[in-house]
Amino acid sequence: VERFRKDDASYEAPAITRERHRGHVRRCLAGLDRLLEDDGDLLPELVAEELRAATDDLGAVVGAVDTEAVLDVLFADFCIGK
Repeated sequence: VERFRKDDASYEAPAITRERHRGHVRRCLAGLDRLLEDDGDLLPELVAEELRAATDDLGAVVGAVDTEAVLDVLFADFCIGK
């Protein structure tokens, strides 16, 4: 956000009005901060997991659809025998 403000003094960050979205953004930023603070000791698998988690949190805010979540709902609500 600060970089945008430097380049364009009229830039205003969008307001996040839903608490659920604020939680996702906080978790996304916390994970990215952990990566930026790392001194190179993190294993590549852990870096990938932090990036995946941050992407998932950001996707929840912008409306990305998680295939696994859709399938879970479908099978939970419409499974034969329920």
